[in-house]
Amino acid sequence: MIPVFALCLLAACSARKEATRPLTPGVEVVQCTLASNREFVGVLFRTTGPERYDPERMEAYLIDEATGEKYPVVRLQRIGRIAEFTTPGEKGVHHVMFRNREGKLKVGSYVTVVIGPGRQERVLIGE
Repeated sequence: MIPVFALCLLAACSARKEATRPLTPGVEVVQCTLASNREFVGVLFRTTGPERYDPERMEAYLIDEATGEKYPVVRLQRIGRIAEFTTPGEKGVHHVMFRNREGKLKVGSYVTVVIGPGRQERVLIGE
């Protein structure tokens, strides 16, 4: 009888899957690189927290930490936000392309990545 009680007590005290997810929204940048002759900045990322990534609802942009200038997601006039997609074979990893106006962002620049309510600061742009 006591082992059954102990087993029930352990099961009641163990964390549930929902309880282990972070409660605050955030962004975990996997990779940040220049693309297409330095005209764009590509960012691979995961979102953390209770909200799922929804490119139609969430605003996404980069902030150059040296100047404070914002860089928007690439949008095509007829198609829309084609620059946002999930990465095949990687669960929960998304890819976004940002326009690098006039090539101002360089390899070695630091940016803040903002995706919806989440943000990650001091992200280094690589090659």
